[in-house]
Amino acid sequence: MLKKTKLSTGATVSVNHERVRVDLPSLPSSNSGHFQWQFISSAILNGGCQLFETTSSTSSSTHHVLNYKVPSTYDGLNPPPQSLLGNFTHKEQIDKHNTVGMLTAASMETFAHSSRSAMGVTIDVIVTAGLSNSRSAGADADYFVINEDYDVTDDDGQQQQRQQGMKPGTINTIIIVNAPLTQGAQVEAYAVAIEAKVASCVDHGVTCAKESSKFATGTGTDCAVFISQCYSYKSNNNKSRPKQCGQHKIIKYAGKHTLFAEMIGQAVYEATSKAIMINILYKHYNYATYTIHRWVQTFIGLMTGAMPLIPPKPMMPIPRAPLNVVYVGIVKVLSIYFFVPLPDKAKLLLAAVAWDRYLREPPLKIHPVCIAGSMISACLARIPDRVYNNPFLGFTCGLLLLLSMVLIMTVGAWMFMECNNVISLYGPPYAREYLSGYYHPSMMIEPALHLLTWIMKLLLLKSTFSLQLLCTLALQMAKFIERDQIDDARAQLSWLCSRDPSKLGPSDLAGGTLESLSENLSDGFVAPLFWYVIFGPIGALAYRVINTLDSRVGYRGKYEWVGKPSARLDDVINYIPARITTVLLALSAGVILGHGNAWEGLHTAWADHEQCESPNAGWPMACFAGLLGVQLKKEGSYCLGARRSNNREPTPVDIRAGHRVAELAGGLTLVIAIAVLLLLL
Repeated sequence: MLKKTKLSTGATVSVNHERVRVDLPSLPSSNSGHFQWQFISSAILNGGCQLFETTSSTSSSTHHVLNYKVPSTYDGLNPPPQSLLGNFTHKEQIDKHNTVGMLTAASMETFAHSSRSAMGVTIDVIVTAGLSNSRSAGADADYFVINEDYDVTDDDGQQQQRQQGMKPGTINTIIIVNAPLTQGAQVEAYAVAIEAKVASCVDHGVTCAKESSKFATGTGTDCAVFISQCYSYKSNNNKSRPKQCGQHKIIKYAGKHTLFAEMIGQAVYEATSKAIMINILYKHYNYATYTIHRWVQTFIGLMTGAMPLIPPKPMMPIPRAPLNVVYVGIVKVLSIYFFVPLPDKAKLLLAAVAWDRYLREPPLKIHPVCIAGSMISACLARIPDRVYNNPFLGFTCGLLLLLSMVLIMTVGAWMFMECNNVISLYGPPYAREYLSGYYHPSMMIEPALHLLTWIMKLLLLKSTFSLQLLCTLALQMAKFIERDQIDDARAQLSWLCSRDPSKLGPSDLAGGTLESLSENLSDGFVAPLFWYVIFGPIGALAYRVINTLDSRVGYRGKYEWVGKPSARLDDVINYIPARITTVLLALSAGVILGHGNAWEGLHTAWADHEQCESPNAGWPMACFAGLLGVQLKKEGSYCLGARRSNNREPTPVDIRAGHRVAELAGGLTLVIAIAVLLLLL
């Protein structure tokens, strides 16, 4: 059913189930000049800055704005948006060259109108709103082409990722002003209108579909059209230049301190709020259920943790987590300490993983693994070159280095733990005696000391693993490759593996990331938890020292003989964790990707793991290749997953899928570790 309304600005708006159409009125002219309609918009059809001439001799409107509804299944590609709008203008029997056109998947039922008028200036605002495609400014992109048209035949996985990441929903805004504006004032008024739309989204609690802990500032496909008049003198050279003309006063300023900006902001805010409320009531039935839904989404966003927080450049510090996430992390760690009814060893592990998820790494200057790395570097710098060239001397020196490092770090950790126990045991009596005159502080000092010593043990355990840092670096690699920042990706890969990245292309970089993600999931998370379950924090730290030493010298070349003892011991202590990791990756893939992917991962791991020189690394790497359906290869060494002819080269889409699988595998590792601790204790 067609609804037609005459607006205060003289424009006519008509609405039916498939479009909103605005017909602009004809404008007067004189011997000295004439009015024009000037547009500034982000519309698909005739967007940008436009001047449309019109004369009073025209019997009917010749300039239009269309907001056309497309099906929710429309992918934005077939047919191309401009062709789609061109066909629709033909259906409407209007000239597409004199029409500004937008697309939306939002229902026309969300149509909302608002108006403001003062001192002879009238403003009409029309809005339709869909919210399923909500985004905050700076949210991760879905579309990774900038200076060229999107290729429908693209087979690198980006089209699939885009279609999965984008959902229908757009806030389209049309603003009509019945007065002439300078170009500067029009741009400023356009900015005020966008800010008013953002304020409405925030005030109604619209959250970002990409990150529900953030407010949305609109949707990913918003369009706005700002229409005002422009008076032009006739000149001898037949060029039009906007000027002030007698009674036709041109609005020169539209800053937020002006009355005109107030009118723009209020009208846009009001119309956007009406449209959003219609959308909310249609989807959630009433505002109460919407509020509950919003709280749940915000809670889920906070529960996902501080990560991934991705630095914009390689080697840059990881950004600080939002304060609300930090507060949630602190509350979660303290809640585990005070309220979770688990044995101390299981409680400490659960809190350490929560810390890893929400809070930052311990400072590098006191990080045990960093201290061990610095000590290893200092020792290697003092070993004479002749030791490296002699197999016997090299092996003997490497064995002594291994034993001394493990002994120093484990004895240091044991002394640290014992000091904590002494403080926890003898600190309260001394404190009570010292503070005997102060009743309340003396009563609180004992639980405070117990909490302090528990946190110190927690930090020691947390320093032995880092799942979130690993996942953050993997996602950063995906972002670099998606955005064609190949040099940055090459620089970042050095954090993940020792491969020379200088000649690696996008698929090789993606493959190296997946290999490192799977291998380091075993070395950096599953194995430390495995040895923690058996020997406690000291066992986990001893493992990390051995693994760090192997990563520094366990390679062929200069350090071959010095690194053999640590490399062989690392193979032994990672034997069981590597195979546990393989099974957990397959189970996680069964949940996220499907059972077929899980079985293929296990089959590929069994068939291809021997291609790798390491007796352990090949298992999780080959499993990853199979469950993701890709080939992971290193020239001259191995090609995992090559037995299947349809396995392809990896892409950033595979990194993101692998990231989800690895995170779930890490969660399963935690559950199993706590279950085993409960059985053993």
